[in-house]
Amino acid sequence: MQRVPTWSVFLIGLAMLLSGAGMAASVIDVPYYAYEPGPVYELDQFVEAEGADDVNGEFLMLTVALPEVTALEFLVAWFDPAVDLVERERVRPVGVSQEEYRERNLQSMLESKNTAIFVALDHLGYEVTLAGDGVLVAGIIEGTGSEGVLEVGDVITSIDGVPVFVNTDATSEIGSHDIGEVLQMKVLRNGEELDVAVELSEHTQDEGRPMVGFLATTYNWRYESEVDVDIDSQNIGGPSAGLMYALTIIDLLSEEDLLDGAVVAGTGTIDAEGNVGAIGGIRQKLVAAEREGAQYALVPDGNWDAAQTAPIEDLELVRVSTIDDALAFLATLG
Repeated sequence: MQRVPTWSVFLIGLAMLLSGAGMAASVIDVPYYAYEPGPVYELDQFVEAEGADDVNGEFLMLTVALPEVTALEFLVAWFDPAVDLVERERVRPVGVSQEEYRERNLQSMLESKNTAIFVALDHLGYEVTLAGDGVLVAGIIEGTGSEGVLEVGDVITSIDGVPVFVNTDATSEIGSHDIGEVLQMKVLRNGEELDVAVELSEHTQDEGRPMVGFLATTYNWRYESEVDVDIDSQNIGGPSAGLMYALTIIDLLSEEDLLDGAVVAGTGTIDAEGNVGAIGGIRQKLVAAEREGAQYALVPDGNWDAAQTAPIEDLELVRVSTIDDALAFLATLG
């Protein structure tokens, strides 16, 4: 019998070892999520409104995919410039179940949609009201400034002397401060008004952004309008489509042609005053926008620096702080 050379045995053994390691890596979970470019949606297909005209062009809503990764997927993502790896606890904080996280995102989308409708109709001169009685603390994120200070069931009515009626009011006010600052809050707890101080932590999902550290919804949400507008966001969650929903509604109900045939993507939360807030996953959203063929992308001022690092080539970025900034840019297209 012919003897197998030693080097062949070594190579076969190495191949088997690597194959086994690869199989193991493909099934072993690691405590990370991968921020990846997500699906892109044309927004006018989601919005129904009385007397709506067609949109001459495309408003695109941007999303991120956020899968948990195995060891092998972690290694692949590490070398992909369009993907960011984020520790699991920075996305879904310790103590928050997957279902609670999903419900939180769906609630955020609901409030984002209603706020966008309010801002759009108010801009167009319609009678519209948007109200709530404060921000309800629905959960506490461990290791943040809220832990031991706020309690589930608290209703926050003001932050640093600024009244907050709906969740987006709080988001806007918190975003105007820096990590490490201490915010003074008025809180209703079991019928008693309390003054509490909360130190801002770094956002679990977006490095460099501040957060108080609680899951929030609007308390006693109320919305009324003489115009019937409905947004079917399906199962998409999160607050980051607020700006683009508002612009789409304005275009649909206005005699003006905002796009003049252009394809404009964008992202950003919106509050009742029309202020545009920062979001997570800006780099991935811009990659998705360029892949979809967008010519321009509206970028919240709070995400501007991070947007400059996105691996894109031809997409023109537009910096916006308010819906008026976005409308001013759109006015240049025609």
